[in-house]
Formats: sequence, structure tokens, C-alpha cells
Amino acid sequence: MNTGGVEKSLLALLRTLPRDRFEPHVALMRHSGELLGDIPADVPVHVIRNIERNWPRLSAPLRRARDISGPLNYLIAKAKGTLVHYYEHVLGDTRDIDSHFDIAVSYQGPSELLDWYVTHRIDARVKCSWIHFEVSKCFINRRTTRLIYPAFERVFIVSDSAKVIFDNIFPELSDKTRVFHNIVNADEVRRLSREYGIKKRPEAVQICTVGRVAWEKAPDIAVLAAKKLKEQGFAFDWHFVGNGNMLDECRKMAGKLGVDDCMHFPGLKPNPYPYMAAADIYVQPSRSEGYCITLAEARLFGMPVVCTPFPGSEQIDGQSNAQIVSFDPGALAEAIVRAAAMPRVQPPVEVSNIDDINLLIELCSPENILE
Repeated sequence: MNTGGVEKSLLALLRTLPRDRFEPHVALMRHSGELLGDIPADVPVHVIRNIERNWPRLSAPLRRARDISGPLNYLIAKAKGTLVHYYEHVLGDTRDIDSHFDIAVSYQGPSELLDWYVTHRIDARVKCSWIHFEVSKCFINRRTTRLIYPAFERVFIVSDSAKVIFDNIFPELSDKTRVFHNIVNADEVRRLSREYGIKKRPEAVQICTVGRVAWEKAPDIAVLAAKKLKEQGFAFDWHFVGNGNMLDECRKMAGKLGVDDCMHFPGLKPNPYPYMAAADIYVQPSRSEGYCITLAEARLFGMPVVCTPFPGSEQIDGQSNAQIVSFDPGALAEAIVRAAAMPRVQPPVEVSNIDDINLLIELCSPENILE
């Protein structure tokens, strides 16, 4: 339960599910993460011990072998173009969770290992996958997907454009796919946004981005755009809030380009919402997204929004102070300057309404799926 969009969307879903219709459980590969304590108290948490204790063999099969059978089975699986055979070798037929469920969901999809585990090791009448990413840009083994996904009765995808991409790659599965936008708990986001304040320079336009400091979120493009803004004499403070494998690289890049006084990387903030609330402009320069829950959250504050044309960016279509611009530092900088002259708009009361839950009830109810 690390701090991330998928985990936050799960928490919002758990809080929203009507308890007269659902008794949700959560299964984790590891009982850890900054958001672990945010799981609602009435939700039982299971740990998939078989994956946890075998993680070295799953993550580094050739280096962490117990005997020759491990590498041999791994190489056989690789030759077949799918790791399904290797998962069966390492994890065997052990079930970590003895309960029987009406519905089992592989929530952090696409995930080759978790998709396999849900379809092969969870006892449930109905099984679903939940796709949170743009499958054309994240790693997905298409052979494994074609082997596993026929066992799913439903494949939920978090945006219309991400569904189009999935259906184009896997047309044989398109009859199973349904769009289900990530739920954003507006009251919770607004409450958390008041937890602490952000120091601001009165003469500077406040810019905010929330996300992993990793290639998919394009923090390097943000730094290059910041350089162009500074060269134009545009006064700003840009907070790119998050952790990731490019954090040190981007801090050094900002220093080398001379924008470390106005391009800030404060690191991981379990509660990033005060930064959103303090922002004059929200920017999401991502290379790849599924839905982008942080963009949905930023909309709750009504500030001008700038983003690139990733799947899920259609959520801001029709918003008068929103811009979708090409993936280019110069275009991003120009859009930010334009956004600085735009007013705030009346924010939505909710980003996702009760119709989403009604859709889940309708589509996920075993009696409907199994008709």
C-alpha cells in the first residue's frame, strides 16, 4: 500500500462501496506501505504469504535459485514466451486465502503475476481484472494476457481512451471490457488539503504536479519547461511532489540548468493535497497514464490545468480553463503562461458520482455476470 494512484483509487473505492451490498476484503503481497493504515477498519486484510516468501525467486529467478530446477523451469517458461509455467513451479498449488468469494479482482492490473494468482489461486465464483495503465506503453506480456484473461468475466479499464487501446491490442477480449473511472473522494481530498500550509512567494505563480518522479510522469520535461519559463522572466515556484527513481537525477538537472530556486522536488508526501490547494496552476506532463487520479483530484480545486494528451486526459474536455498540449517543453511552458491569465472555475462537487458504484453493482453482481 505505497503512496500511488492505484492505491488511492482502491481506498476511495473501499470507502464508497455500500456495505449492504458488499463485504470487501484486501489481499496484499506485503503488509507494508505508507497507506496501509488508511484501509477502512472494517475491511479484513490478507497477506499472500506464498508470494512474499518466494519473492526472491520470482524477482531474480536465475540468481536466487534453490536448486537447478528453478532456473530450468524459468528458462523453459521464457522459451514458451510466458512465465505461467514458472509461477506454477514456484508457487505450487498453495492457497493463502481459504475463504470463498463471490467476486475476486486483480486490482493492480495489468500484472502478470497477480492476474495469474487471482485466476489460479483464489476461490471465487466471478473473477475480474482492473486495468489502471496504458497497456501500449507499460510492460505487458501479450501471450500471457491471452492465456489468462479468458478466465476473467469482466475487465474494468479506468478511462475510455485506455479501453480503446486495450481493445485494439486484444480485440478477442473486447466483449469483456468496461470503463470504470477511478473514484475520487472529494470530501476527503478537501479535508486533507487543510492539514498544513505551504509557504509561498507572493510574486510567484504557484505550480503543482503530483506523481512519481519517474519516466512515465516526465519530470525531466517539467524541468526543461521550467528553464524556458525562467528565461522568459516568468516568476514561479513549481512543486513536483513525489518520490521515484529519477528524484536525485531531476534535482541535479534542476541545479545544472539553474532552476533549482524555482523548480522544487520536495519528495514523498503521503498527503500532497495542501500543495494542490495552494497552487495557481496544476500541470501533468505525463508520458503515460491510465486515468490519472491526481488530475481528477486537482480538478476539485478549480485551478487552471495543463496536461499532455495521455489516456484519461479526456476527463478535462470542456473545462474552460484546461489545456491539453503537445508533449514538448516549449509547448508546456507556453501553456503555463496562458494558464496564469485564466480564472479559477467552479469545481465539481464530485469527480465520480454514485453512478459508478451502481455500474459496479450492475456489472459485478454474480447473478448478472453468470446469466
